[in-house]
Amino acid sequence: MAETGIDLARTIVGLLTNVMWDAQLHYRANAFPTMLDWIVKTIRYFETRPDLQLLIRVHPAEIRGLQPSRQFVVEEIDKAFPRRPPNVFVIPPESHINTYAAMRKCNAVLIYGTKTGVELTSMGIPVIVAGEAWIRNKGLTTDVSDEKDYFRVLARLPSAEPRLSPDLVRDARKYAYHFFMRRMIPLSSLTLTSDKAAPFGLGIRTLEDLLPGKDPGLDIICDGILKGTPFVFPAETAMESHAVA
Repeated sequence: MAETGIDLARTIVGLLTNVMWDAQLHYRANAFPTMLDWIVKTIRYFETRPDLQLLIRVHPAEIRGLQPSRQFVVEEIDKAFPRRPPNVFVIPPESHINTYAAMRKCNAVLIYGTKTGVELTSMGIPVIVAGEAWIRNKGLTTDVSDEKDYFRVLARLPSAEPRLSPDLVRDARKYAYHFFMRRMIPLSSLTLTSDKAAPFGLGIRTLEDLLPGKDPGLDIICDGILKGTPFVFPAETAMESHAVA
């Protein structure tokens, strides 16, 4: 964290961005019309709170993702703030600072639409959601629906309880398991390729490869479409079968 210049002895509030185009296309607006509007107004708020430090971690996928961004958060921040407030610090996308290690130092973390909210709550870190994130409306985060509500929540920072209760952490980990292990349906019919532009290929060689029972994940998807059954992979059953085998 030395490269950020942040003072670990003072209270830190984290902020995690999405890739700009990803946030615009994939997530519905809630408290703010765009992620950039949220970032700029959040920085302006922290200008008035010298008692707090804001640590912005720009998403590494801006430059490392399969679809690199053409609009960069750091550039947009510099346009809005030619002189960055002294209590606002930015970890750029090319930095090798571990996002989770950085957020562990925070009293709370602000997010817009990133899936990291699922992981941070599982680590016991309080999360404030300003956009349409997967963790929203699960009873695990502080969710805001408009700007006034958002700034009322920020006014209560720092959190008197900088870590979630054991009961909330347990529930967060249950949801994380459901999200990552049961809702993410594995497909053995797909194979990984070395082509970054087309990272997946079909592993189907004959029609028999499509028969029921050949690919349990594909069966779940087909049943969901044809029969209306839940798109949920029974990961716990699969792991029990693997353990017995």
